[in-house]
Amino acid sequence: MRRTLVLTLAALAAAACGTPRAPQPLTQYRLAEAFDARRPADVAVLPVVGTLPPGTAEVLREAVRRRLLGLRYAPVRFQEVAARPAEFRPGGANAVLEVSVSRWDDAALYGTGSLGFSGEVRLYGAGSAEPLYRATLRDVTVDARTEAHAMEDRPDSLRRAAEEAAGMLLSGLPAKGDG
Repeated sequence: MRRTLVLTLAALAAAACGTPRAPQPLTQYRLAEAFDARRPADVAVLPVVGTLPPGTAEVLREAVRRRLLGLRYAPVRFQEVAARPAEFRPGGANAVLEVSVSRWDDAALYGTGSLGFSGEVRLYGAGSAEPLYRATLRDVTVDARTEAHAMEDRPDSLRRAAEEAAGMLLSGLPAKGDG
């Protein structure tokens, strides 16, 4: 009996050592030196890149645009960006915000209301290939709980998740002053 107990404990200890650890969330925000002097007023939000469920990239892009408005920036209309893509790119004539998503795990979105998310944003000033602002989120959990009672409430859950992810991505970006 004692030998069985020792073998069981040894097997449990060996299994615990071999169990992969959960990834640790990473949240980094970086502002360029003299950001205030180079801060753009108008910003074009480029289409979101990454592998996302259908319709999600557009919802996230719109959430980023709304968050910029809340920070008193003036987002360029999406139609204008689409009509003149050569003018809206890093290092181009206009300030742009790139959004890339490397993980959008919405398996629990309609259950617990949480989303596993990894992504990055980079804000480039007009004529600059160096980011003025960069945010990196890796393996963070986005809380998107809503009062979902039926399948029809799913769009609200997706919108809420996108708004929360956009808020996290832009939380280190200073609001635009009036001057």
